[in-house]
Amino acid sequence: MQDEAIGSARAEAERVEARKRGVYLVVLPAGIAIFLLSWAVRTPGDVYLAYLYPLFAFVLAALFVAVWRAPKALPRLEAWMLAMVAMMILSRLAWHFHAGGPLDEHLLVLAGGHYWAVGIVILAAFVMLEHRRGFRAGVAILVVATLIAASGAAGEWLRGELSRDAGVYLVRVHLFLAVLLALASVATSMRDTVKDALVRSEALEQAAQTDPLTGLANRRAAESVLQRHAASVRRYGVPVAVIGMDIDHFKAVNDTHGHAIGDAVIAGIARILRSSVREPDSVARWGGEEFLIVAPEIGREGALQLAERCREAIAREPIAGVRVTASFGVTSFGPQDSLDAVLKRADKMMYRAKEEGRNRVLLG
Repeated sequence: MQDEAIGSARAEAERVEARKRGVYLVVLPAGIAIFLLSWAVRTPGDVYLAYLYPLFAFVLAALFVAVWRAPKALPRLEAWMLAMVAMMILSRLAWHFHAGGPLDEHLLVLAGGHYWAVGIVILAAFVMLEHRRGFRAGVAILVVATLIAASGAAGEWLRGELSRDAGVYLVRVHLFLAVLLALASVATSMRDTVKDALVRSEALEQAAQTDPLTGLANRRAAESVLQRHAASVRRYGVPVAVIGMDIDHFKAVNDTHGHAIGDAVIAGIARILRSSVREPDSVARWGGEEFLIVAPEIGREGALQLAERCREAIAREPIAGVRVTASFGVTSFGPQDSLDAVLKRADKMMYRAKEEGRNRVLLG
């Protein structure tokens, strides 16, 4: 069950990466279109737009190809994408403040065309990076934007060219960006806290249902599986087989070879059972040297063959340097069977197999 949990976590991470990749494959072409449209309708004499926007569009196209062709490299590409887009937007901001003419004349362009982009990049930092790195990147973007604005506005203020309204407006814009950064940080921090709590809760639940020695389901988890299948039998008539198994002469293994070897034998048998059953079957360590297999949608003869396959696999080669065998008791749920009755029947057949010489499978 630990393997299932790890596989589930890995699959969820892969789904998140796939969704992010899909978003990037939409956003990057949109960014290319924005740069090219801005270039097409540029004001005559805007050297920055004329020469750099086509270059920026080319860079975004290269990033699009990289995301498309190398999905596994996405975690490494994200930092580069954020850095490049931030550089593009902040460099344009710097041009407006230091080479674009009086601020009062293009304050509306700054607000409508660039500061919103700075805000988006700050938010993107929290989406593309984990919280701490995203916060540091967001702070860096805000600080650079503030320094660009302060250095540009200071020159006009010293020359008496900056109006009071423009100065107040710039202060308000940067305060808004600071609030946006703080809200994004709090939101992602809360998201990560909830996510971590859910992961810890899932890990604790998984540990409570997993046998630490073998990694199989423990008795508690097996009982839950049995109850679920018992309900299916009663409601839909789906055949479900139950196979009990006990290692033969296991006390002698411990007494002769020690408990460490005994534990290795148990773990080895768990691996053999896991590799011998079918995909829908459940294997659990029932307790001590006992194991339980729950096999849905299989008839009595099929269950008998499954148990025989497990028995042969255990007896075939030494496990942890010790030759061991096991006895199996096979039964199946009837429509009126209680869970206790089925388990007692499997247990009875397993011990009868021991009485008849061990290393055998009996069906009851």
